[in-house]
Amino acid sequence: MVGTIFNSMVIWIAMRYIDTEDKPRQIIVINMTMADLLMCVFYMMTRPWVSSFPNFFCHPYYMTIWTCQLVSCLNLVWLNVDKLVYIQFPLHYYSIVSRVRMLRISTATWLAMFAITVALALTMSANDGCIRLQLNPYLYLSIPLLYVVMIVTSFTLSAIIYCIAQTSTKLESRARSKLFHRLFFLFSSTLWTFFTCLPYRFLYLMGFFCMTCVADSRFRWVTDQFFRLLVVGIVINPLITIWTQRVYRVRVLRLFGKMQKKASESDMLTSVRRLSEKPFEETVPLNTTNRVNI
Repeated sequence: MVGTIFNSMVIWIAMRYIDTEDKPRQIIVINMTMADLLMCVFYMMTRPWVSSFPNFFCHPYYMTIWTCQLVSCLNLVWLNVDKLVYIQFPLHYYSIVSRVRMLRISTATWLAMFAITVALALTMSANDGCIRLQLNPYLYLSIPLLYVVMIVTSFTLSAIIYCIAQTSTKLESRARSKLFHRLFFLFSSTLWTFFTCLPYRFLYLMGFFCMTCVADSRFRWVTDQFFRLLVVGIVINPLITIWTQRVYRVRVLRLFGKMQKKASESDMLTSVRRLSEKPFEETVPLNTTNRVNI
């Protein structure tokens, strides 16, 4: 529920307040957030009832989950490529990167990842609702391999960007500090994805090739813990976006400020209403000793 709320908040702010003509890279952020939002809605909020799903629902269910995960990882790669272009060609950035090109890349990303999941779903069959799946193991192996390749690629590009920014002799200290401030969202998102997603994917691949590892209870326990961390990562992603990008942080703070102001005004009206409804109490008793002689 928390992930759904904050991902929805990020998308609402982006659609309402951000000009993607001026900031085309925000299209990548919107796509990443949309993929995480769909994961929260289709996976996290429906997981307790997966066993009761009809079999015909299993194919679109898992196709949506796989597509969203792949799209999120690939958009992180595009975000790193965008920043690399910005670092290497700052004067020609807007001639290379535009809103139209970003929209084309985003559309191609969703279609390509969806095509991969369709090919995988054609070999899938489900039992016990949508819990137990049967599919071609060698074909499914392409999915975790894609995860690992995309996450490692993002981390490598971030490392290259960091080295370029750190060793640049053309920038003064103040300009370099401002540049790293702009890169903070990229580095935070990449590192968070690297440490929350990669371990589980790597352990899954390790279990695929090492059957004795799967038989070890300690290996299964570690894999389960990293899977939980992967799920938490999807919830934390929008918080990183809000925390590291000023346009989202300012809007969220204003929203919470308005909500707090309305709550305080409501409390004040309630207290005033209670005072007005309080019965009148006579402070001076009306008896014969208090009467004024006329």
